[in-house]
Amino acid sequence: MTQRVLIIGAGAIARHHAAAAATVEGLEVLAADPADAARESFAAEHPTAQLFADVDAMLGAAGAGGQDVAIVAVPPWLHAPMAVRAFEAGYHVLCEKPVGRTLSEVEIILEAAARVGRLLGDCAIRFNNQPAAARVREMLGRQALGALGLARMIHRIQRVRPGLEYQLRSRWFLSRERAGGGLAMDWSVYDLAMLFDVLAPVAVTVDRSVTRRVAGRDDPPDVPVEVESHVVAMMTLDLGEGTLLPLLYERGNGVNGPALSELSIEGTQGGVSWRGLPPYEDDRTEVTRYVDTGGAVAAEVERIPMGGSSAFPSPAAAGVSGPDRRAAVRRAR
Repeated sequence: MTQRVLIIGAGAIARHHAAAAATVEGLEVLAADPADAARESFAAEHPTAQLFADVDAMLGAAGAGGQDVAIVAVPPWLHAPMAVRAFEAGYHVLCEKPVGRTLSEVEIILEAAARVGRLLGDCAIRFNNQPAAARVREMLGRQALGALGLARMIHRIQRVRPGLEYQLRSRWFLSRERAGGGLAMDWSVYDLAMLFDVLAPVAVTVDRSVTRRVAGRDDPPDVPVEVESHVVAMMTLDLGEGTLLPLLYERGNGVNGPALSELSIEGTQGGVSWRGLPPYEDDRTEVTRYVDTGGAVAAEVERIPMGGSSAFPSPAAAGVSGPDRRAAVRRAR
């Protein structure tokens, strides 16, 4: 039986998923969207896809096969209801990030998956398991850095609202009720999914966090900005067997200060930094190892081919490496 990918939505992100599906031989692609214009644009890029105006009509077409996957590629306020409908129709579900706007929405989706014995995938893993991360994971596995002492993940840019940099007309990114949040929901989910895939914490404690809005950074004049554009957090990662690693995390869009980008881990015998997220110069990423050469720290830079990986890859291509990564996350009170 032909494996099918059923895409709920036919907008910009849905077309990314369809393009990824087209690279897998033998997949049949279906998509549903009530908007005529969205379906027309989708059909122009993916003429062999079967299109529907109604989601339930698509989900009911021929019945769910055991390997069929429904992809929820609509805005966040529709994630929970669409995911539940797909599970109830018998499909595995891959959901765009954020899976839910609230913890209660996530729990509703997980309960629906458990009721029917189907799997839930989270598109926040989109940048996991890329070449630089794999190299860093290998270094940590052989304890090349010694005992770990600090992780830093910082990305600050001086302009552009998250979401609007790719979908300028999608003003719902600025609505807390519709999007669930701002920068934390749009980019922090990628950051932390990627870093936690490398470090594999068994638990994470958020010791302190601050979120804030910065006005006047490419804001549309006719839409109020209700979401955060700057996130700072100090966390403690429990790596198991009594190993605790402090993490300093910051992501800011539209900051009134220097643009910075750093992703690094330091240990007693060295350190490492790497480029985890795009852009990738000349289709290559970098890993820099810092080594004590006897009174000075030398930087050894390795440029690694991305192997044709897209700057916005398919979550299905990211894979899941290592043991079960589900971390118990609690906020310190």
